[in-house]
Amino acid sequence: MKQKQTITHRFLKYLILIIIGSNLLVAMFLYGIMRDNAMKQAENLRQNLMESNLTMMQQYFDDVDHIADAIIYNRDIIRLMRNKQDTASDLTLLRGIESQYYYSNPDLKMSFFKSGHWTNMYSIQEEQAIPIPDYRYKDWYQEIIWTRNKKVLMAEEKNGEGFGSVQTCVYKIEDIYSPNVVGYLKIDMDMEYLKERFLHSFSKIAGATILDGEGNVLFYDKMEVRVPAELLENNREGTYEDKDYIITYGTSESTGWHLCLASSKAEILRAQNRIIPVLIFMLLVIVGFTFLISKRCFSIITVNFKRLAEGMEQVKRGNLTTRVQPDTEDEINILIQEFNSMMRRIDELIKRVESEQLLVKEAEIKALQQQINPHFIYNILETIMGLASEGLDHEVIEVSTCLSDMLRYNTRFENVTVIAKELEQIKNYVTVIKIRFEDRFEVYYDVDEECMDCQILKFTLQPLLENAISHGLSETETGGMLRIRIKKEEDQVSIMIYDNGTGIEKEKLQELNERLKVTGERPLEFIEQYKSLGILNVHLRSKLFYGDGYSIEIFSKETRGTCISIKIPFVRKLTETTGGGGILEGEDDYVQSDDCRR
Repeated sequence: MKQKQTITHRFLKYLILIIIGSNLLVAMFLYGIMRDNAMKQAENLRQNLMESNLTMMQQYFDDVDHIADAIIYNRDIIRLMRNKQDTASDLTLLRGIESQYYYSNPDLKMSFFKSGHWTNMYSIQEEQAIPIPDYRYKDWYQEIIWTRNKKVLMAEEKNGEGFGSVQTCVYKIEDIYSPNVVGYLKIDMDMEYLKERFLHSFSKIAGATILDGEGNVLFYDKMEVRVPAELLENNREGTYEDKDYIITYGTSESTGWHLCLASSKAEILRAQNRIIPVLIFMLLVIVGFTFLISKRCFSIITVNFKRLAEGMEQVKRGNLTTRVQPDTEDEINILIQEFNSMMRRIDELIKRVESEQLLVKEAEIKALQQQINPHFIYNILETIMGLASEGLDHEVIEVSTCLSDMLRYNTRFENVTVIAKELEQIKNYVTVIKIRFEDRFEVYYDVDEECMDCQILKFTLQPLLENAISHGLSETETGGMLRIRIKKEEDQVSIMIYDNGTGIEKEKLQELNERLKVTGERPLEFIEQYKSLGILNVHLRSKLFYGDGYSIEIFSKETRGTCISIKIPFVRKLTETTGGGGILEGEDDYVQSDDCRR
């Protein structure tokens, strides 16, 4: 007795499993929120450090600019730069002004250069001008003369005592009475001092780096932090993320320097990642418990589904007799019963349609064949009347005998005959036509004896022969020729009918072959259109009967003749031999030669 249960009842038993799964999803959701919060806290930290350091950097360079402005706009300094000769009082004044800022800003080293005095430099460390190489070839000079700004900021390597790599600000000293530049103030800033002032070590920052306007590293703390150049060019500030780090960068307004701060993703998520093993263990326990219970649960629900799916797969493979046996009396059992009922109806309908198609095909072939029979009679009767009117009794008897044989052949209730019988029909037809056309052509036969007992559709050759005579040889007075060639080629029979008549024009030949191709692809669509006599009639009947085993080709050249080539399957008709060795027709079964497929 099958247990009757509903899917709803069974599903409610295991609702607890959904609750467990929902709890797991909540835990994952909470972990995601904790992770996002940790990321946001790290981002806020980097942003605050970025803003404070950029403000500090801006303030520092503003102080340097204030010092430089106080010097380059000093009238005594301008006068000193204008003087061609150095005086002791001027040098004393210069040392005094320079010393004032030197002791208050020991990280700055100031140097003065007069325009026109290309080999002299003035410094607090010396009491007179210091001879130097021509400073016009220095990078800072080349930079300052080509800019419209009052200053340039650039990096420079120094080997002097107390300084290594330096950052240099060069200011133009302009005459107060003219727009001419009378000298230059060069302030060198110690990079180590700048690093100590601008960069600080933070426990939650993996590294900090300051880049110049061209993206070169000026100094860094803990690690070098790089940002793609295209990001620095397109955005003055932003956040960049790579595989291991999250980087926040900003740009100083006064210097164009870029401050980059990096936070390690692993460091940010370290605290959160500590609970991952616990979550994984809990997940494994829950999944294992869920698997053990749900396996039984889903097997109960899906057993009938699986059987129904297997039955559908059998149907897809072509087994229309498939029937599915349900395991339990539930809702799916109703679908299975409907499936079984549907398959029974489909099987019956397919068998009915196949039978109807066979009947339709047979009826169409017989209908097409009967269209040919009256045509024979009309033509031959016209020939007999013509001969009788001329008093040719012998010819009338010969034609009448041929007509009798042809009618006997035509009235047999069969669609298929053998090539030997079809050739007898052709010879009777040729006899009548030769008498009618007064021997204007000759017929030659080249027939393979092995093909004589091969089956062929009745009235295949006669319409083709008639077409060759009425069209190809209609204008031939003498010397006409017809050649009928029948040969076995592997598992096919090749039939060729050739005439040396007028041929077919190239355009008409192309159109005819195209019509044959279209008709062969969809023969049932052209039944009514091509019931008349001719090549298309033979083509349509043969395509319906042989299917893909049949083919036809027409070759022709104008004034040289036409050749029609047909290939049909080589299938021997079942025969019985008597003492005379004749062929007895009327059998329903056929066999093939050993070289041909059944």
